[in-house]
Amino acid sequence: MKKDQVPLLARIFDPRMWLYDLFKITGSLPILLDLRLKRVFVNTETKRGRMRGKYLIASNHVSYEDPIILFNTFFWRRVCFVAVDELFKHKFWGPVFKTFGCIPISKENVSVQTFKKVENSLYRGHVVGVFPEGTVAQDENMNAFKSGIVMMAVMSGADILPVYIVKRTNRWHRQEVLIGEKIILKEHISSEFPSIEEIENLTNLLKERELELERISRERREKRANKKRKKQ
Repeated sequence: MKKDQVPLLARIFDPRMWLYDLFKITGSLPILLDLRLKRVFVNTETKRGRMRGKYLIASNHVSYEDPIILFNTFFWRRVCFVAVDELFKHKFWGPVFKTFGCIPISKENVSVQTFKKVENSLYRGHVVGVFPEGTVAQDENMNAFKSGIVMMAVMSGADILPVYIVKRTNRWHRQEVLIGEKIILKEHISSEFPSIEEIENLTNLLKERELELERISRERREKRANKKRKKQ
């Protein structure tokens, strides 16, 4: 039986991710200075250990910078993103995506190979980033969520961590990322082979959690705006 993860030393020194690590070490400082990243944990009582262990990151998709933002939000982990297979065919970006451990997925028909690669990335101690909307949102409203992330969680036995990226309207503002509570898979899926109803219910729950994070983000912005008006 396959263990949940490879030994600790193999997780720390993964030779297949050497370019990822090199970029993180040499390129992250200027990005961090630009983002001035602020992590906001929803329900701080359960903050401890929330970003540890084996899980999938489920995030909204507001811009093409989102993977870079999540790279730095989870700086101490390697984040392998699921991306549409068309990107891997590009002459320049294709090799880059492969080197950074990205996992190709077809829009038309998700293959078993995709699930195996997700499971393998988690097995090697990395986390897997997924944008359930499947595309960048054209406005502030989220697109419909696809159920692929739930199937990935079921196939790999991983929990799901909802994350909400706040879209910056001004480059001088700090980049905020809201981190929700993990959706524990075994609390919602009763068997190894879940029903369509269970998959749909969990997908809907994930969307509800993301909308809740969006609401909290909006309230935080309104509160800051009110404080600023009072000072003027």
